[in-house]
Amino acid sequence: MRNSSKNNLIFLVADTSILNPKETDTYENLSVSYSVFLNTMLFTNWIEVLSKIQNDFKIIAFLNESDRDYLPKYFLQPHIEFAFYNPDQLPDFSNSISKYIIDANSKSLILFNDSIGSNQNDIFRIFNLVQTDEPTIVIGKSKQDKIGFSCTLGNNLKLFDSIFKSERVYIKYLQSISNEDIFIHTLDNFLLINDFQDIKKLYIELSKKESLAYCSPKMHESFNDLFIEYKDLLNV
Repeated sequence: MRNSSKNNLIFLVADTSILNPKETDTYENLSVSYSVFLNTMLFTNWIEVLSKIQNDFKIIAFLNESDRDYLPKYFLQPHIEFAFYNPDQLPDFSNSISKYIIDANSKSLILFNDSIGSNQNDIFRIFNLVQTDEPTIVIGKSKQDKIGFSCTLGNNLKLFDSIFKSERVYIKYLQSISNEDIFIHTLDNFLLINDFQDIKKLYIELSKKESLAYCSPKMHESFNDLFIEYKDLLNV
């Protein structure tokens, strides 16, 4: 069953600078320009995925203030509202998003820009896992235990703050909320792109037919530009 409502929100968050070449962290073995390119492709892929459910959720993208002047025009889509943050605001992220909450029983999902692999049906399933009759948080993490997304009710937004305070490290996050009376539903093995080994994994995953469920042929072509440039290093 689809759990959709315009009261439910999706926050697409880049928790570091991803567009400004002077501020963006470079990936191992990648130039600054290709690091920005990869960040842009990951963000664009989420824009495409979310466009398919734009009538079901309100979607807000949060980018670092340093990226404001580097925002590509094709990022600007009618179904996505953009907001900008200063890094010192992230530990109190709930304050930044609380103004969007209309109903305490609405559900909010944070998707981090460096994740890939989920499609619109997966997003509906994530929302369905959040219970309205008991405090619940859904967490998706990588094999390296880094948090890629989280979903909870509007009256539990403070739970998001600890994700940033723990630097998205799953174990540290669990320790920080250990005193909370809340059911934690954890989903494993999501792909996050943080280093060159992850880029290799991305190359392998996008070579599979199943990847078309979350990455369109057009996006495949864009990612291939990166893979061709670094084909000797990929060596898979």
